[in-house]
Order: sequence, then C-alpha cells, then structure tokens
Amino acid sequence: MQPARSRRWFDSVRWLFLFVLLAVVCRPRMALAETRVLTDADNGGAFRLKTGDTLELRLRSNPSTGYMWSVQAASTPLLKLTDQSQTQPTEPGVGRAIFQIFRFQPVRRGRGILLLHYVRSWEKPAPSEKQFAIRVRIR
Repeated sequence: MQPARSRRWFDSVRWLFLFVLLAVVCRPRMALAETRVLTDADNGGAFRLKTGDTLELRLRSNPSTGYMWSVQAASTPLLKLTDQSQTQPTEPGVGRAIFQIFRFQPVRRGRGILLLHYVRSWEKPAPSEKQFAIRVRIR
C-alpha cells in the first residue's frame, strides 16, 4: 500500500510543478511604464518609447525676452501633449532662465518626429530660429 500512495503523491507534485512552470512561462509580460526625461542636450537624438510611458522635455527658456518653446503642428501625432508647466527662476530679477516642461504620452505605435521652436508668440516663425527636434519610435 505504501508505494502506491507515495507514487500518487509524487505524481501530484510533478503535475503541480509543471502547472506552475507553464503559468510562469506563458504569463503575459507586463512592461512597467517609465518616464523618460530629455533636455536641451538631447536635441537631434533618436529615442524609443513604449505605449504607457511618459516623455518629459525640460528645455531652458528665458520668457523675459519674449521667447518661449512651442510644439509645432508638424510634430508627430503619435505623441499627445498632456501637461505643460515651467519652473521658477532660481534667483529674483529680470532675464533669469527657467525650464519649460512638456509631458507627452505615446498614443500608438510608429515612428515620428517631435518638433519644438523657440519663438516669440507675436512673430512669424523663421527658418533660422532655434529648434528642438527628436526622432521617436513607439513600440
């Protein structure tokens, strides 16, 4: 009687082990969302994002001169602007630099270009104006 009982126990443990192994191997891969922070130094670069990630741009600006960063209409529709803010100057006074902060969410897979221009709101954009452009690939 004893050998049959231990054999059943061994078979049960073996099936349980195989079930757990199968569950681990076949489970859907859960990708953790990340926040990717880019600065002026990343201008011209290429970056990969996943849907669910957040892209944050922190660009130096001096609004007392009238110049501010603005997202251009020609930018990729793969990224949705979800938030825009700015920091306060570290010291009081006119002419102090700040950072403009733009947050984007990828909306679907694909490739595109995110383009921002550093312009005065009352002037027409010129070809020689300062630009920030990156290539993005969303997977």
